[in-house]
Amino acid sequence: MNGSHGKVDTLGLDYFGRMTASISHEIKNGLAIINENAGLLGDLVALTDKGRPLDPARLETIAENIRRRVQHADDIVRRLNQFAHSVSGPVTTVTLREIVESTVALAHRIAAMKGIAFTFSQDDTIKVETIPFILQNMVWICLKNIFQRHDSDTNLTLDFAFQEIETDVVIVMNFSHEIDTAATKAAISEEGKPIILFLKAQIYNDQTNRTIQLRMPKKFID
Repeated sequence: MNGSHGKVDTLGLDYFGRMTASISHEIKNGLAIINENAGLLGDLVALTDKGRPLDPARLETIAENIRRRVQHADDIVRRLNQFAHSVSGPVTTVTLREIVESTVALAHRIAAMKGIAFTFSQDDTIKVETIPFILQNMVWICLKNIFQRHDSDTNLTLDFAFQEIETDVVIVMNFSHEIDTAATKAAISEEGKPIILFLKAQIYNDQTNRTIQLRMPKKFID
């Protein structure tokens, strides 16, 4: 393996570790809430021993809370399973929206803590031939540096749009208000340089401080 691939792998390991830590934290929070509700059930049972009748409405509320948290945990584990399998995935053809949505889903907790919400254009047809895990990693590097330069005291909406220009495809990140896109672009370019070179990609920002673009060939070039 050459040095370039080694650097890509190092970034990938860091990405995998960060996302696994975030997902496991979500699971832990869910288990804590389930445990709390189980404790409430125990309290209700203890009260019946003292002659107080069970309240069916309260039981149903507790049961619904547990069901909802179990469903949420199941969704998280499914997401983690898909993510784990993507690490060794081959070159394949996927839609840009699929890649971005899966990355955003993994980063949801971190984004929420930063006051950042996501929206998507309706175009889910633009496809790229790539290694999904590596492209996800590149999108994450973009997101991470946007998070770091966003004032968490204000809410930010990040809208993703997708374009096809000649032999290239573009992921467009539009911001609901201005951020320092020049500094953000420079940080993304520096941190993501091995992947940018690997994907033959380019990073652009506009002069309005409202847009950053990730552009790459639609066909993977080894």
